[in-house]
Amino acid sequence: MAAKNTIEVKPYRLSLQTPYRWSKGTQHHRMGAILRLESDGLVGWGEAALPPHVDYPPEAFVDEIRALMVGLDPLSPQFLSEISLRECPARIRCGISTAVLTLRAAQAGKTLAGYLLGDEKSVPARVPVNDLIGDAEPEMCAQRARDAAARGQDTVKVKCTSERELDLKRIQAIREAEPTIKIRLDPNESWPVEWAAEQLRAMEKFVIEYCEEPLPRGTPLSAYGQLRRETKVPIALDDSIRTERDVELAALHKAADVFILKAQRVGGPDKLLDIVRAAQPHGIQCTVTSSLETSLGLYLGIHCTALTPPPMAAAGIGTARFYAENVCEPPPIVDGYMAVPSTPGLGFDPQSWWDSAR
Repeated sequence: MAAKNTIEVKPYRLSLQTPYRWSKGTQHHRMGAILRLESDGLVGWGEAALPPHVDYPPEAFVDEIRALMVGLDPLSPQFLSEISLRECPARIRCGISTAVLTLRAAQAGKTLAGYLLGDEKSVPARVPVNDLIGDAEPEMCAQRARDAAARGQDTVKVKCTSERELDLKRIQAIREAEPTIKIRLDPNESWPVEWAAEQLRAMEKFVIEYCEEPLPRGTPLSAYGQLRRETKVPIALDDSIRTERDVELAALHKAADVFILKAQRVGGPDKLLDIVRAAQPHGIQCTVTSSLETSLGLYLGIHCTALTPPPMAAAGIGTARFYAENVCEPPPIVDGYMAVPSTPGLGFDPQSWWDSAR
């Protein structure tokens, strides 16, 4: 039996039925932790997901999460501030803050998105969703695009690598299979500065919506400003945008047309909303994506997408098909959209998985 006012934590290690292929390798499992906070019969849920390529025992990850909360009361109004004082890593803070905020939302009788937005704007009934393509073979990439279009999705994001000619063939196959579908590129920081602009110019004929953080980690934002001037393909920043300060620096260097926001990377839905608000005065669009989380993380992604202003960009949360097993049924994609839950809190209950998990 858990102690009073304790966030419970359980690890997960789930098999993927479709290997996750990207510039940092190919993964066959997904690891992380699910968090649960109960008070007066209401429950808040959260997920702390390790980066897909990080091989770290989930049990040790759970121990780390628990250690960061020792001596703190998660029902205290100051709890999230106290967690921040302990310099909590972003992915752990995401799980903790989501559990706390979904419980607070449930106590207020509001959805998570409605609770965070307050009276700022109304919560949409549904959010658009893109598909993710990581297959190496051009023919399979084309089929993935056809499948996405059949589900009503008008946007695909393609994981790219340093294999330049193969990527060009993959994108060409998608464009020929679906002439009107929007194509996003995501090299995950794998393109050297020396040829990134040349590769993007070669991609221009395929009409690319944007290219997400192509240059190696640590590349100055001024280099992204230069890259934007050298190609017609819009540039999105992903890992470079973690705080409101990053927003100001990116705007100063004219480094991005779009920000890619992951709740796991920035530290939770409240932190994500802060960045969305900071981006608006600069006219920079925000796209919400996942980092291949479980169904719980995808439901969080729906709420986070609902926090973004119109015109709402298709969110990168259509990744449930990668999983062979999950913590519960994922949100369905209907006509290219996911419905925003209307029940208080997260609108998702993995209690059956929780009860069976060790």
